[in-house]
Amino acid sequence: MRPVVIMRRVIQGTRSDQGLENHSVLRSLFETARRQGKKVHLFFQDLFTKDTPRAQAALYRHPPAKPSKAPEGRQCAKPP
Repeated sequence: MRPVVIMRRVIQGTRSDQGLENHSVLRSLFETARRQGKKVHLFFQDLFTKDTPRAQAALYRHPPAKPSKAPEGRQCAKPP
C-alpha cells in the first residue's frame, strides 16, 4: 500500500471535507519538496514564514523576482 493510504488507515481518515482537502494540499506540498530534493521541514518553513515572493520561489524553484526600476535617465510621464 502507498504510505498515504497506510497513514489514513492508521489515523482513521479525516473527519470533514475541509480536513480531507487540507491533508491533500499538505501531502502534495510534501511531495513537491521531496521531488525537488529539498529538506521538507525547511521547505514548509519557507512557505509559512517568508513573504509571498520568497514563498513562491521556494514552491516554484526559482529565485524571487527583484522589483523592476525604470532605466536610468528615463522619467515616467507625468499625468496631465
